[in-house]
This record gives sequence, C-alpha cells and structure tokens, in this order.
Amino acid sequence: MKRLIALTLLLMASAFPVNAHSTLVSSNPAAGSTVVDFPMEVTLTFNEELLKVGQENPNKVEVFDESGALVSGVSLLSGASIAAPVGINGNGAYTVKYRVVSKDGHVVEDEYQFNVESPIAIATPISAPIEPAEEGSNLLVRGLGFVAMALAGFILLRRAKS
Repeated sequence: MKRLIALTLLLMASAFPVNAHSTLVSSNPAAGSTVVDFPMEVTLTFNEELLKVGQENPNKVEVFDESGALVSGVSLLSGASIAAPVGINGNGAYTVKYRVVSKDGHVVEDEYQFNVESPIAIATPISAPIEPAEEGSNLLVRGLGFVAMALAGFILLRRAKS
C-alpha cells in the first residue's frame, strides 16, 4: 500500500508544470570582480531567453557609479543575453541593477557590484569642458616660441651669409 501511495504522489508531482524563472548564469564584468580595463559594456547572460513583447523590450540593465549617477545607455536584448554600453572613466565601485522578464512572464530583479582599479584612470569626465590655461603659462609658451623663432632666424641668416 505504501508503494502505491508513493507511486501516485510521484506521478502527480511530475504532472505539474515547473515554473522556473530566469537565472543569471554569467556577467561581464563578473559580480564582485575587480577589473583594470574600463568595460565598454556590461553583459548579462541568463539560463533561458528573455521575454520580448513585439518590439517592446521590458528588460533593462543599468550601471551606476559610486555617487549614484547612471553611466549606462540603452539595453540591447539578444536571446538569453542583455547588454548595455557604459561610459566608465574612473576608478571605484559600480553597481549593476537589472530587471528581466522570464519566458513564463515572471519579473526577476537583482543587482551586483564590481570595481574598477585602472592605472590610467581619468580624473575628470570626458565631457567636462577643458579649462583655459592660466595667464602665466601662456606667457611662458609665448616666450619659448619667441626664443625658438629668433634662434631659427639667426641660424638662417648665418647660412645665407656663408
């Protein structure tokens, strides 16, 4: 009798559909990693294709710097992978937040961090305006230019006389 009950329960359990949600299987940069090269994009790969509704993409990846500023662009979906271009130009901790929709329609949200420790870190954003040189440095450059021109003129005159 116990075998019959166990067999019945086993058959019933296999008849119910399994609702597995998308699971993150890899990321680049990896969660908790420290990279020395500034990543051009963040890519997440899941265990199944992500849902796309017509032309609408309900999935997104966002990357934030330490101050909480968004440093990523529009997310691009390709099957089980989603990527976002990033404009990282400084060392520090970055947070990747994602929201994806499984094929079964369930939303999966999570986040992770990675660090950038590059020896060639740029101290100011690329889009920052370039400050004009101080007046003193312009005088030095002009003075050196004048001396170089005078020296070149002197050499040309000496050659012309010989």
